[in-house]
Amino acid sequence: MKRLFFVIIMMILPLGSLFLLNSCSASKSSVSKKDNSKSAFYIPDYKQIKKDVNVKDGEFYYPDLLKRFEAADTTMTADQIYHIYYGAATLPDYDPYYRADMKRINDALVGDTLTEDNWKNAAQIIEEQLAVVPTDLKLHIYKQIVYDNLYGQGSNESYNAYNQVIMLVNAMMMSGDGKSMESAVYINSVSDEYGLLSIFGLNPTMQSLTENRGESYDVLELEENDFGLKSFYFNITNLMEVQSKIFGF
Repeated sequence: MKRLFFVIIMMILPLGSLFLLNSCSASKSSVSKKDNSKSAFYIPDYKQIKKDVNVKDGEFYYPDLLKRFEAADTTMTADQIYHIYYGAATLPDYDPYYRADMKRINDALVGDTLTEDNWKNAAQIIEEQLAVVPTDLKLHIYKQIVYDNLYGQGSNESYNAYNQVIMLVNAMMMSGDGKSMESAVYINSVSDEYGLLSIFGLNPTMQSLTENRGESYDVLELEENDFGLKSFYFNITNLMEVQSKIFGF
């Protein structure tokens, strides 16, 4: 399983970088530019996004966007993909601390020789969990691995799963590059932090929570890597605000 995971990460990284270079063009109505004027990144405006995804017959109406995302519709614009990801954090059932049951998936793939039944069981578990959290990056990465083995490389199923991973990475990386607090990546869940790091082959060694100017950040220290990064920064302000409302802090 570890080898398969490594292979798919190496496949995703080049195309993910290509998407990133061509994607930073979200509409000003739903995002605001980072403080530094030369930045190409965009801060999600959750209040505006919430309005956008609830407008029936609108371009960003969430149920319609979700259907297109689940069909891996590659005609979706960067703005629509952005709303798919960050719009999920504005829905009534949004749970920032939902954790996918990765153990069930891994247990389905135990054995010296994996059979079609193993891959089918894993696919079913993944699909059940994606019905609850349809934008969970880590689940989509596993889905691509499983589909690649179940349906075959180059199959429509595997191709669509691959595109869904790229869409999610593309959306997240529009908000920042993670190299500093100023360019931190905005995420919907802690699970997405680890999913995104795995895409770029980055291995965290330590995680810490820090506050700066009223914003909350997860800072993950990294093992030595090809990018020369010592840390990766995630903005978790919205996640913390939602948590405060849930627990009444």
